[in-house]
Amino acid sequence: MQGADSVVERSYARYVVQKVVAESELVKSFHLVTEDGGPLEPHLPGQHLPLKLTIPGQARPVYRCYTISNYAAPFYRLTIKKELPPADKPDVVGGLSSHYFHEHVRPGTVIEAKPPSGSFWIDRRERHPLVMIAGGIGVTPMMSMLEAIAHTHAERDVYFFFALRHAADHVFKQRLNELGREDPRLRLHVIYENAGAEDVPGRDYHAVGRIGVEMLRAALPTLDMEYYICGPAGMMKAVSEQLLGERVASAKIRTESFGPSSVALRALISSDSTAQSALQDAGGVTVTFARSEVSVLWTGEVQTLLQLAEMNGIDIPSGCQYGDCGTCMTRLVKGTVQYLHPTGARPDAGTCLPCSCQPEGSVVLDA
Repeated sequence: MQGADSVVERSYARYVVQKVVAESELVKSFHLVTEDGGPLEPHLPGQHLPLKLTIPGQARPVYRCYTISNYAAPFYRLTIKKELPPADKPDVVGGLSSHYFHEHVRPGTVIEAKPPSGSFWIDRRERHPLVMIAGGIGVTPMMSMLEAIAHTHAERDVYFFFALRHAADHVFKQRLNELGREDPRLRLHVIYENAGAEDVPGRDYHAVGRIGVEMLRAALPTLDMEYYICGPAGMMKAVSEQLLGERVASAKIRTESFGPSSVALRALISSDSTAQSALQDAGGVTVTFARSEVSVLWTGEVQTLLQLAEMNGIDIPSGCQYGDCGTCMTRLVKGTVQYLHPTGARPDAGTCLPCSCQPEGSVVLDA
């Protein structure tokens, strides 16, 4: 494990925040350039940047992944929403990393990051029609995808649906309108859940309500298309479920959330019936942490083996929480696991990445 940790540490590069742009009341974009002035690592449209953050008051580095929201620019743009505390708990601090970015990161701040990674991206060479559905800040990977399509002048029909609570959440409004004017094959559909008296239909938004299959049916030539969906888990689950109910193949529905996706959504869109059964019938499975001499039941209350370890006071070093950094790699003494999404790091033989997997049956971990 020490060797794996050393490799992880050496793979981080230093970036400097060049510019901070307020996109809305709760959203800011941070432009990152290399500290030494060298070229950026290339990225695929839709990928994220794994970060190692040194946050005041935290004993250890905090690891997060944020989507790169631009393409073909001399900087990485990270567009981050400040996560507020629950309405009923105003004294609780909101999202740790988003609070740090909004309150402490300024031009000149140094950020450490690994090369871009992630499996939620589009192939710029393809030409078949594409449907993108974004909810709120889930627009970030879509912006990279749309800019990549514009940059390569791809003749491709793209239907982009952007679901928002209200006008105050409407980030990238000007840029999206520019892209729509530049490419007549890009059809923009903005949906406000609550439109204000000052919001003009056709100018600010195109529909009021929530995104659903009937709205898609009215705007698309056919529902049998390829879908990329990113946003709140509830929205992704609802839309994916409706599309599957219309016999859209699960292989044509790609989803991305911030952090591990919901168990229900992954089971829903999985084309592997064995994986579905493992997720649905996991009750009663035993997870044993051998070195800690702790054995607990897997009930599905948490999403990953790492979360189960943390809930039981067992410390497994972790980083990105998404299987990209390899920090949490742990020896799998017995049993097999099911991964919840593709991981950037490849676990060594006889090991697993607890941050991104669940047990397929009873397992024993060297932790």
